Amino acid sequence: MNNNVYNGAIKELSKINFNKPLVFCGKKSFEKIKPIVERYLKFPFYYNDFTSNPKIEDVKRATTFFNNKFDFDIIIAIGGGSVIDFAKIFKYENNLKLRFVAVPTTAGTGSEATQFAVYYENKIKKSLDDSSILPDIVILDSQFLKNNPKYLKATTALDTYCQAIESYFATKSTKESRKYAYMAIELCRDNLIKYVNSNDEECAKNMMLASNLAGRAINISRTTLAHAMSYNITIKYGLPHGHAVALNIARLMEYNKKIDPETLNDSRGVDFVKERMEEIYSLIGISDAFEYFSNLFKQIDIEQKDFEIDYIDPERMKNNPRKLIIEKF
Repeated sequence: MNNNVYNGAIKELSKINFNKPLVFCGKKSFEKIKPIVERYLKFPFYYNDFTSNPKIEDVKRATTFFNNKFDFDIIIAIGGGSVIDFAKIFKYENNLKLRFVAVPTTAGTGSEATQFAVYYENKIKKSLDDSSILPDIVILDSQFLKNNPKYLKATTALDTYCQAIESYFATKSTKESRKYAYMAIELCRDNLIKYVNSNDEECAKNMMLASNLAGRAINISRTTLAHAMSYNITIKYGLPHGHAVALNIARLMEYNKKIDPETLNDSRGVDFVKERMEEIYSLIGISDAFEYFSNLFKQIDIEQKDFEIDYIDPERMKNNPRKLIIEKF
């Protein structure tokens, strides 16, 4: 996969051999970048009849739409995490053996670097996890971040930050995943605030790279409790994913820092978990996660709220180094 991040990377599309591309994209958001993309696309067919946080019904509708007339030779997803996830699910559900190109237009989800996709069925969040949906080619073009609304930049950037932090202490973490997560945390620490509050080109490049690195990290380790809690908040209250995740990350960090033998989830031991948590705090340069994220939210105009959570993905709970004990959380 292509790791080069630069303004104008979309021209790499012209170096890929294809004749009839199926392009999954956003609706209004894509119109801003469509003229740029079309310089390098031949005879695209655009499809965007799906919602943010895609539902299985959206996939079924698309399958019906293309029934008996699918003659495309490549799939290209250009957009945020929902667009890329929708393309993944469509490709899997229809068993399509086509090359898959992902072009993220947000610095947030890292979906271009993972083999899983999120969708909703009957208001329940579900995940598809299969190596066949990992994009074959990734194009990271920082120019597509420039005109994104501030709130979108903030929520997607927070998703990146939380993915990297959770990946670093996940029970499924490895040396490789922690290497990616470490670099992503470092980039978020140094660039997130300025990226959200300005159109600084260097910060945009760094945050797009951070998103990709965080995606690579969670592709190995998966995420943990902050993500598990976020899905219910998103579907129940309509809060964007990155905002929902970030509301719980400080509490989770402080909770995991207090690991003990009775609540240990990680087979590598209490000392191992404590060392990982100490490394995260040291890397960010903090002693109190509540204070740090409260100040961060203020600097990027993110509202801090409390929500009731009535469902948590059990698999994500297992991946957290400390067992969830509600009265202690």
